[in-house]
Amino acid sequence: MKVLIIYAHESYKYVEDLRNRIAEQYGHSSILRMNARERSPGKKKKTLKHSWHHDASRMMKQANIIVYIVSAHSASNKNVDWEIKKAMKYEKHIVCLAADAKIDLENKNFLNNRLYYYDKLEKEYRCYAKRLKSEKELFSIISGYENDDYIKLFNERVNTEDNMKFLLEQYKLFSDSAEALVTRRQNMNSFYITANTALISVAATVFALSEQKSILIKLIIILALSLPGFLLNHSWKRTLDSYFINNRGKMKVLSMIEKKLPASLYDAEWSAMKNKYSLEKYISFTQSEKRLPSIFIVFYILTDIVASGFLIKIIFS
Repeated sequence: MKVLIIYAHESYKYVEDLRNRIAEQYGHSSILRMNARERSPGKKKKTLKHSWHHDASRMMKQANIIVYIVSAHSASNKNVDWEIKKAMKYEKHIVCLAADAKIDLENKNFLNNRLYYYDKLEKEYRCYAKRLKSEKELFSIISGYENDDYIKLFNERVNTEDNMKFLLEQYKLFSDSAEALVTRRQNMNSFYITANTALISVAATVFALSEQKSILIKLIIILALSLPGFLLNHSWKRTLDSYFINNRGKMKVLSMIEKKLPASLYDAEWSAMKNKYSLEKYISFTQSEKRLPSIFIVFYILTDIVASGFLIKIIFS
């Protein structure tokens, strides 16, 4: 469970106390925070801002829940506005908590306008975020995430003998679907490798079989082929991320089902791989697979740079 808190600077002391209480109960790893950045004398403000935006976006993607601390002036704070915009873009679970008792979360003036949307069916404005009445409610939500309460998996009477047989059959079917996902991912990797090989082969053929054509035309063709190559591998990396998220979801569901069965095989396997006494560090398949499209992307970028250099030299010589 990862929690990211967004707030205006006026709530800094309250936020620090809240972070400590969350860390004390759920561990320091549950709190995401950006490192404080001090601007050096020669560093431009714009560069610092872009660096902060990069860190904030990265933290947003890691967070399971975004806690927006509402204070007297947080609604007009530009940084808070940007963070809320990003959190909504990433479709994160946002909850609002008042910094003090004087803040009325039902009053739209205290909340950021981005959090409101017009419900055409009900013909009224609704709040995207859940407004909490107390810290106790926040801790209850965090505990729910920790215990996977947000996943509604089991129906009623799942522990009856007949239903346990059906549960075991469902577990087998779902386990097979997880294996099938691995097969589809391997086929997808083969497709992208073949596509890259074809592009590189075409580029090599341009030089090998077009001796009579000018070097200028050859360079233009190379540049024209490198762009789809770059886009192809960017798509490959995004697809691998999608498979990773899908597979992680399947493993989570299988783990929850195993808690109803005599043995938790997937959990035990994962614990064995992540055991701190293991001699070798575990590297996920997704991490290994993403190296290949990254290598191709670097290759196409270098090809672009070299070809562009020659092209500029020919044009201006």
